[in-house]
Amino acid sequence: MKQGALPRPALLVSVRSPAEAAAALAGGADVIDVKDPSAGSLGAASPTVCGEIAHAVGWQAPWTMACGELADGPDRLTAQLTATWEQLQAAEGAARPFPLAIKVGLAGCRHGVPWRRELRQMTQRLPADVGQVVVIYADAASCGAPPPAEVLDAAAELRAMAVLVDTFDKQSAGLLGHQPLEQLQIWRRDAAAAGCRFVVAGKLGLGDLADVATLDADIIAVRSAVCSHGRSGPVDPLRVRRVRDALMAPTAGALQLETENTEKRS
Repeated sequence: MKQGALPRPALLVSVRSPAEAAAALAGGADVIDVKDPSAGSLGAASPTVCGEIAHAVGWQAPWTMACGELADGPDRLTAQLTATWEQLQAAEGAARPFPLAIKVGLAGCRHGVPWRRELRQMTQRLPADVGQVVVIYADAASCGAPPPAEVLDAAAELRAMAVLVDTFDKQSAGLLGHQPLEQLQIWRRDAAAAGCRFVVAGKLGLGDLADVATLDADIIAVRSAVCSHGRSGPVDPLRVRRVRDALMAPTAGALQLETENTEKRS
């Protein structure tokens, strides 16, 4: 599936295994995102795991890949990507689908890291049809990421496929606890002006979807909301379906969550 074939808003679910990918697809996910949640906000899965998930997903849906933080070193990133491409090309003699896009975080890059140059070099080395997602951290001040305005300028310069707004610290508040909707709307307009799709993530729950829907984002990305036992638990297809339904009717989704919370308290 090409980028333009995605519904709007599309539902992206982050997974760490082929089993979780199958659960996400069964629940109605439009995009599968491969990551290692235990390794951070954009924790990179191993090349082997990426290959296994790509094989499991096949051509059912596009998939994306988290690559960790740029501050961890461009050599590490290059080695990871090279090994992943080799895994995808050596699948029992048949090439597996390459990711729709990759994303790398910019935590710790505010000072002393030539992050624009390194992102440009990474873009130039990507295989054909693999795009780049440029990341704005909503908690940029606390994680040392570049200011959002600079990231948006870089997205336009790189002709990035998308701009993702996420949170670095998954133990703190979610996206709407760090940035007001008005600021997110400004970033969405700036991303559109740069020719990029707009993706929102950051510990989003069912109760956030009514507000998030007002942003008119292209993609809504979740993990915690669709896992049993929190972000580190397994993806639950019923929870994925619940989020999918809530995206179609955000107010109903928020009401359902409130009803469930009331029942738990009683």
